[in-house]
Amino acid sequence: MNKSILVILFSVICVNINAQEGFKLGVQAGLPFNDFNEALSVVVGADVSYMYPLGEVVDVGPSVGFLHGFAETFQSNIVKDDLVSVEFIPLSAGFRFWTSNDFSFGGNAGWALGVNEGNDGGLYYRPMIAYLMSSSVEVNFSYTGIELDNATWSTLTLGIVYNFEPKYRTRR
Repeated sequence: MNKSILVILFSVICVNINAQEGFKLGVQAGLPFNDFNEALSVVVGADVSYMYPLGEVVDVGPSVGFLHGFAETFQSNIVKDDLVSVEFIPLSAGFRFWTSNDFSFGGNAGWALGVNEGNDGGLYYRPMIAYLMSSSVEVNFSYTGIELDNATWSTLTLGIVYNFEPKYRTRR
């Protein structure tokens, strides 16, 4: 079984099926640009995080995820067998600043571990804006950057997050 799948599976199990307060499960999909625009066609990801509220306006907490960039298959100058997908496991700390009951902005910063061969990973950052559609469902738009040795992983993604909302939170 792939190492990255095991990490995600372990993270989900650690969340505990009883819907612990403060946990978030998210998925995202997007498009690469700049250095990876021609090498990758689409990017998908998933993450698990715990956000601890510091009052009514600010949340902070750790996050672990998985990013997979699918190799571009419409390149005429590369043999299909030589196409390589790119994978990362981001380990980060995040913050959210709530400007209203429904809208927030914030980001995550940390390190993205490279999963595929020859990928050492790099500095990870992901600023985002989000809209809370209900007390449990959030839609977000984000930029993901990973500073590698000779390139920068740059993607724009749209995500959806399920929030296991803390009982003491009044935000709805």
